[in-house]
Amino acid sequence: MKLIKREVKILKKKKIKKYIFAFLIIAVATSAYFILKYIQNNEDDSNIYYGTAEADKINICTEIGGRIKEIKVEEGEKVSKGDLIATIYSDESYLNLQRAEISIKNAENNLAKVKDGNRVEEIKAQEALVKQAQALVKQGEAELESAQNNVSTAQNNYDYKKKTYDTTMALYKNGAESKDNLDKVKNDLDNAESTLANMKAALEAVQSQVDSYKAKLDAAVQKLNLLVNGASEKDINAAEYSVEQAQNNYEMSKLQLDKSKVITFNDGIIESINFNPGEYLTQGSSIATLLDNKDLWIKVYVPESVLPRININKKVVLKSDFLKDKTINGKIIYISPEAEFTPMNVVTKKDRMKLVYEVKIKILDNLDVVKSGMLFSVKL
Repeated sequence: MKLIKREVKILKKKKIKKYIFAFLIIAVATSAYFILKYIQNNEDDSNIYYGTAEADKINICTEIGGRIKEIKVEEGEKVSKGDLIATIYSDESYLNLQRAEISIKNAENNLAKVKDGNRVEEIKAQEALVKQAQALVKQGEAELESAQNNVSTAQNNYDYKKKTYDTTMALYKNGAESKDNLDKVKNDLDNAESTLANMKAALEAVQSQVDSYKAKLDAAVQKLNLLVNGASEKDINAAEYSVEQAQNNYEMSKLQLDKSKVITFNDGIIESINFNPGEYLTQGSSIATLLDNKDLWIKVYVPESVLPRININKKVVLKSDFLKDKTINGKIIYISPEAEFTPMNVVTKKDRMKLVYEVKIKILDNLDVVKSGMLFSVKL
């Protein structure tokens, strides 16, 4: 019986020792966990650097000048390539298109007339125009002859007055003629000279009018011959070329008018609208600014001691208080070869360094949630 009791005591002691050993192991593990956690929480953060997300800014510019009719987007709105940003109303572009449409119709009508050949009604109408032009030329030539006679008469009168004045001047110098009579003769000469100048001007005007009448007559005769004899291949080619030119002008005018629709050639986010509807802007004005959110990066500034630990294409992890549930991966794409003074906008937990190197880190994923201006930290 004593032996049994003794064995029981021994077993109890062994069991207690096991409990104590297990407790010690748990205590050590718990202490190690909290110590490690404390170390992690109080780890030296001198290798953590901060930067804000940045993106390329793209100016959306107008190709024509004009008044803004409407703006289709708002600041902060996400847009895709080809989206309509605004429309510009250009009076000149609309007028040019209307003129081009009229030119096409006129050229096509002329081509149709050239190809249709002679028509009795058109020939008679054109013959009447030729006769009318001939009458104008005849009338103009009569007026021209009259104007020439007037110039001749005025010239003879001037020559006579000039001779009289020269004679009177000679007598006056010899004391044989009075000053009053000399002045009267001089006045007659001036009037004759003025009349001659007026007659010459009238002759030039009549001559110009006659030339115009003759040009119209030549054009009328040429068109009459075309109607009577039919169009030559050269005439048809010329008319077809006129149609082609008019169509080209129309397409150019239409293309110019299409430029009144301002679209974006990139995906991104509208950062700012730079004009309001109703305002007038010139060609090349930046109507809006776009952020290219498919190419985001941050810039950090590190001391020289960090350079041996980093290199181009090195993968890093970015953290942000705004995206605590996201792991943002990045890649170093640029390391400045020259040191610079710490930019004023850099904020770190450690005292600012005087000389640092710029490091650019491209953001590789989660671009749909990363926004320009977000603050990120990275351990290097």
